[in-house]
Amino acid sequence: MGVVSLCRAGSGRLVAVKQVPEEYADDPAFRSRFRREIAAARRVSGVYTVPVVDSDTDGPRPWVATVYVPGPTLDQAVRDCGSFQEPALRALGTGLVEALQAVHAAGLVHRDLQPGNVLLAPDGPRVIDFGITKAMDETRLTRTGTAVGSPGFMAPEQILSSHEVGPASDVFALAGVLVYAASGEGPFGLGDEGVLHRVVTDEPNLHGVPPAMHPLLLRCLDKTPARRPVLEQVLAELAPSDPEALLPPALREQLAVRARDAELMAVVPPPPGAPPGIRRFMGRRRVLIGGLSALGVAVAGGASALVWTDSGDGKKQAGATPIATSSPILKFTSPPRPLWASTNPVATLMPKLYLFESTVVLHGASTSAAAFDTATGAVRWKYGLGPDSRPQKDNSALPDGTQILGTTGSGLLVSSLDTGPSSGVRNYLEVLDPAVARAGSKVSMGNSVSLVTLLSSYGGTAYFHSVSRPAGSTGGSPRLTLPLASMKTFIIAVDMASGSIRWQRPAESISVTNRYFAADQYGFYYTRGTDTGLAVDALNAADGRSRWTADVPLNSKSLLPPFMQVGSGALHTSLVAASGLLITLNVAHGMTAYDAQSGRRRWDVAMTAQTPPTVVGNLVLTSDSSRVYAVDLHSGQVKWTVISPVPLYGAGPSVAASDRVTAVLFNTVGIGAKGLTMDGGTAGCLVLRTSDGKQIWALREQADSATPTPSRTSIPGAPGAPSAADLLAGMDSWALAVRDSTVYICGAGRIRAYRADTV
Repeated sequence: MGVVSLCRAGSGRLVAVKQVPEEYADDPAFRSRFRREIAAARRVSGVYTVPVVDSDTDGPRPWVATVYVPGPTLDQAVRDCGSFQEPALRALGTGLVEALQAVHAAGLVHRDLQPGNVLLAPDGPRVIDFGITKAMDETRLTRTGTAVGSPGFMAPEQILSSHEVGPASDVFALAGVLVYAASGEGPFGLGDEGVLHRVVTDEPNLHGVPPAMHPLLLRCLDKTPARRPVLEQVLAELAPSDPEALLPPALREQLAVRARDAELMAVVPPPPGAPPGIRRFMGRRRVLIGGLSALGVAVAGGASALVWTDSGDGKKQAGATPIATSSPILKFTSPPRPLWASTNPVATLMPKLYLFESTVVLHGASTSAAAFDTATGAVRWKYGLGPDSRPQKDNSALPDGTQILGTTGSGLLVSSLDTGPSSGVRNYLEVLDPAVARAGSKVSMGNSVSLVTLLSSYGGTAYFHSVSRPAGSTGGSPRLTLPLASMKTFIIAVDMASGSIRWQRPAESISVTNRYFAADQYGFYYTRGTDTGLAVDALNAADGRSRWTADVPLNSKSLLPPFMQVGSGALHTSLVAASGLLITLNVAHGMTAYDAQSGRRRWDVAMTAQTPPTVVGNLVLTSDSSRVYAVDLHSGQVKWTVISPVPLYGAGPSVAASDRVTAVLFNTVGIGAKGLTMDGGTAGCLVLRTSDGKQIWALREQADSATPTPSRTSIPGAPGAPSAADLLAGMDSWALAVRDSTVYICGAGRIRAYRADTV
């Protein structure tokens, strides 16, 4: 069949554009036959055929465009899902008979009905490649004098004399296709010359075919065309048939995935070096990169979609090659319509999304938040700075001065101040009901605590980093920023149920500017830079004593120079604890797993990923500037990777996942005259199936189109950089969260919920 390309018509409809092989392009006899057969094929209008939508029979490379069917071929379906049972066989046969009736009514004979020319769609089979097949076969017969077809499915008269080929030959092939669907093998076995001999001389083998269908199929496979039943008789004997019985559940799921994959193929400009006929077709359509054989379109010779290069005169240059489809390169496409969308009512600098039972809380900056109903998107309450950078409070029980720290279990953790004439200023930790923003429990941290940061939590224990005021200082707010040398820092473990402090210990070596804390049933973990690399420290959950320390050696495969892999250069390390393991991820050292009880290193994976990892089931999910990784939690084996279509960089936590869906959020950055810009103007969310990385949908949006962005100087606080107020008011930031098959995205001034079905 030559080269087959998946294209999108101007209406958005997907079509398969099939080019004939170059060897036929210069043959006048072929062109005449091809022109005649395409004209006849346009008259075919059966339900179970694939209609012709456009063609060019006069250009340098003749081609024909048909409606695209996002289903596997019959032979592929049998290989993947097994043989068909009798109800499915009758449904398949009924559809094929009706397709052949439409072909014959147009004055055509298919001549090459075989499992590779039958596509399975959700509403029945589709027969393809009639018309063009006959034109090519007749040209080959003229040149060589030998019959060309599919061994094992050709009728005896097609092998012995093409002049006797007619509708009865298609009846013979129909029976062979049904035998193949029932048994996984044609009625005359395999081979080329051997099977051709058996077709002419031997009786068919119906092993595996339901006995009730033997009489009909034996008559269809009669050596003499005149003794075969006509299609009307075949249709009557196949009754009753149920179209719903054609596709088993596994095959229906495969069809849904194929249809979605086709829609996700990236659109590229029309191939400029294509022959004029194709260019004329593509002038009002777009070619999609991808091999149709991977999407369920029959492609002779395994050809994939072709991308041409061009010198400008329309002539194809040497060296043009098909694009391989084996690399899982993601494509930016439009997601489905959101379940709901709500305008973001709070400032969203470095936002986070917290999911609770019926509420999703958006935390923007340190003192602003809003809660949305997960079902409707309605705002439950909001608190903090609005888009105009002025304080606002609406429907919230949060007191002034509240600092939102994060989440513990089913509640929202905040730090708040309480002032009184006798007690002075006291600092409280509160766990709030996220649905109404009211306190569920309150823990006093005393009047000596000025700065509190939640590091991690597990069960009912929360681990904080606190900064106390120096003894003897007077006046000023307890939140006043003091010189670091005058402060004492502590790690504090708090039982949130009782309000008691379980333990505290000095933490002079800990910085809270990096995401490198974790907790589990055994204790609390953090990392620190050393003279030789990176160390992981484990503290006991009960008393805060050191349990173990492990060194992370230099990564010889790292792209970073050694001086950046030690000391402060080894910071920016992420930790996650799960299933008795502690996972570290560092751009210099890659991903490492430790036994959480003993500290013994279990496995290492060399990668440059730096997005804080997410653990779902037995997978650890993360990303770097170009790839998304899924690593087996227990073995360290990379289960799958996918490639981002453009070099994007994560801004904070950008992977969220459930056991069904993985969402990866990226904000682009760029390097310009003023250095590293914090926002490159676009943001994207890639939504994948967690089990295998298969893309469900993806989006990329122009951040500038939704939110006016101030000046883009590289680092906040640097000369010429936007002020904090400017950033809060104008900088577009993104965050996401996932539950089951629902993806929640904050960005471009809105928060939205999308469905991401995996079947």
